[in-house]
Amino acid sequence: MTLNPTWKAYFRSIASPRAFLHIGTALLAFGICAQPTLKAQDAAGPVGHVFQLAQLPAATGDGIDATAPTMYQGILGVGDNPPVGGSTPSWPCVGGTGDPECPKIAAGGVVFAVPYQLVPVNANGQVYWTFSTTTASGTAQLKLTVTQGSTTILTYNFTESVTANGVWFAEVSGATLSKTTKGAVTVTVTTTVAGKTITGKTTIHVQ
Repeated sequence: MTLNPTWKAYFRSIASPRAFLHIGTALLAFGICAQPTLKAQDAAGPVGHVFQLAQLPAATGDGIDATAPTMYQGILGVGDNPPVGGSTPSWPCVGGTGDPECPKIAAGGVVFAVPYQLVPVNANGQVYWTFSTTTASGTAQLKLTVTQGSTTILTYNFTESVTANGVWFAEVSGATLSKTTKGAVTVTVTTTVAGKTITGKTTIHVQ
């Protein structure tokens, strides 16, 4: 996210260097790290990607429920654009994969950007969300919409392939999050696979 010096100092005072959020029965632990230090020119987006975080065991026999959802929406956050180039670790960074940029992250964990609810005017950053598939597989159609009242700030669509029984991390970097008007902004994401859609929504505040 493009932050001016005042906002950078404010966020440094409230953001802890590293924390972990445990989901479910500790299947995944999400590590949050890094401080907002990016410049506007670091973001050339919007550009969307999907990464697989984990593979889930498939239900078998009596465990298969034909009426159950084929996907589940997970977390949704707004943060800084990931660093570009150099030796600085980027995100998302999945642990246990041998990635040289995050060798200290254990299997079952992932680094992502600090989530913000407060942003400055003319902010540009990364929107990220997670979702889990059960039987859903094939081409995923992903959509990000950023609105303020009746004004649409950004609409961005992209597609990626997903497989069944996975935990997925979707992200759009270089996303326009605000203009010059202060107040509430709604961030909505949808993921559609084989005609089934899940939706995530959050509100950020422009100050």
